[in-house]
Amino acid sequence: MKIPAKIVIAASSLGMLNALYLTYRFLQEKSGQSDPGFCDINATLSCSSVLSSPYAQFLGVPVCTIALLVYPVLIALGWLALRRQNTRDLFYAISIISALGLMLNLVYIYNEAVYIGSLCALCIFCTFLILSDFAASIAGYARSEG
Repeated sequence: MKIPAKIVIAASSLGMLNALYLTYRFLQEKSGQSDPGFCDINATLSCSSVLSSPYAQFLGVPVCTIALLVYPVLIALGWLALRRQNTRDLFYAISIISALGLMLNLVYIYNEAVYIGSLCALCIFCTFLILSDFAASIAGYARSEG
């Protein structure tokens, strides 16, 4: 059970840093003080284009800020999975949370491609990280006992 828990902790830690940077960029965009960031490659790959769009929010909350709330929970659950013998319930919880996050990210990327016409490379990276959490949680659940 150690490897899936370590993957969850590592992927979620990277995801939290990524979400922190995207939240910072979102706030810069909102305040009008934004300079092109390193993920503004061209018109098709532009975090700024995505973060300045109305699709950057879900129920009035920036999507990247939602990730800032979810990733610490996943880190804590992964840390608990490292410490406990019976981890099935922890990996079950991680799988549910990461599946919900994955669905939200996939809808977000769909909106980027279809409605905004620009993709955020860091948002795609976040989707990869939450997918890693989900896959690790499934592996951890399958290997766990009680």
